Amino acid sequence: MKKLNRKGFTLIELLAVIVILAIVMVVTIPSVINAMNSARSGQLKNAADTVADWLTKNYELSTYSGALSTDPVDQNYNEFLNNTTDKAWTKDDNGTIKYNVLTMRSEDLVNAGITDASSNIDTALAKLVGNKICVTLTAKSTGSFNVNGGTNKATSAGCTEVSSR
Repeated sequence: MKKLNRKGFTLIELLAVIVILAIVMVVTIPSVINAMNSARSGQLKNAADTVADWLTKNYELSTYSGALSTDPVDQNYNEFLNNTTDKAWTKDDNGTIKYNVLTMRSEDLVNAGITDASSNIDTALAKLVGNKICVTLTAKSTGSFNVNGGTNKATSAGCTEVSSR
């Protein structure tokens, strides 16, 4: 009797490998998608923090009149505040800052350090509450900050405390 020369895999062996690969894919793909969405949300949070830092720095420079201030206020910050009548951090009669929401344009975000703001950010709102400046950014569903393949608009907020001098 002749010995069979086996040089390949049987159909059962190939099916077993395919099933194992399918199980691995089913387990790992959701994890990869969640990691990508977390990274995008983190980028949006960093962008909100960056804008809040820019606003806080310039707010402090514009309201502090001490001799220690050597940095000038960013001209773009002044243009942001002077753009429309609703763009002012207002105070009541006691000198307490009122809650005032300011709408930021793409140009304001670019001046604050966010590149490609017009293609990535849908809305940007800044508010000054007490001693904190908070910025809320909503990502465009087609931008690089989108979550779940563009089906959700991610929103993130960043707050920075205004130092009292």
